[in-house]
Amino acid sequence: MISRRTSLLALSAVITAAAATPVLSHPHKVGRNGQVIANGQNHPAFTMSDSGFISCDTNRLLPGYGPAWYGLETAHHGPDATGKGKSDGCYQIEGGLSPLNPASDRNPAID
Repeated sequence: MISRRTSLLALSAVITAAAATPVLSHPHKVGRNGQVIANGQNHPAFTMSDSGFISCDTNRLLPGYGPAWYGLETAHHGPDATGKGKSDGCYQIEGGLSPLNPASDRNPAID
């Protein structure tokens, strides 16, 4: 019985750690032909906040981070859910984060 409880606790800890890991970014590409846009720039990592997934220029900056990140995310997922625009240095996805929620991909031309 103790072994089973230990296994369940270990599994619970792994799941919790995985859920807390920031979501990674990627270079954005144009649809079917796979052409990389904005010189392959990435956005800062997305993290889970109380109101959804958010990417801020104060988050972990991933390789290829560049100044076009906010515009790329707006073009890909739609308007910033916070309504503050770029002035706060963050972009929040309304709803969820693709591929966790494919409906958040508001512009299928940009992958």
